[in-house]
Amino acid sequence: MIKQDYLIRMILEIITKIAEAILGKKKIKPQSWVEYDALTRQILGLTTEELRSASAEEILSVYEKDLDRWGKTELAAMTLLKIADETEDDILLKQKFRQDGLKLLKCVQSDSGTFSLQRTAIISLLESEDIK
Repeated sequence: MIKQDYLIRMILEIITKIAEAILGKKKIKPQSWVEYDALTRQILGLTTEELRSASAEEILSVYEKDLDRWGKTELAAMTLLKIADETEDDILLKQKFRQDGLKLLKCVQSDSGTFSLQRTAIISLLESEDIK
C-alpha cells in the first residue's frame, strides 16, 4: 500500500510539472527531459519511443488491468502532449501526439471517477487550439 501511494504521488508530481510546462508554453530543458524520461519509463514500463509509436487504444489496453490504470494513463497522455509540444519539424506527427494525448486525457476525465481542474484546463486549451 505504501509503495502504491508513493507511486501515485510520483505520477501526480510529474503530471503537474508537465502540465505547468504545457500551460505556460515553456520548453523543457534537455537535462530535465532525460530525468522525466527515466522516471516515466520506470513508472509506465514503456520507453518514450514505445509511447510515440503506440496509439491511444494500445496505451489504454496496456494498463487495462493495472491498479494504477488511470494515473499511468494520465502520465502517458501528458508525456505525449509534451512530446507534441517539443516536436517542431513534423506537423503530422505533432498532431498525432496531441490527438492521442487528448483522447487519453478525456478517457481519464470521464472514466476514472476523479476530477481535476488541471486536466480540465489542459483539455479545454487543446480543444480551443484545435478549433483555430
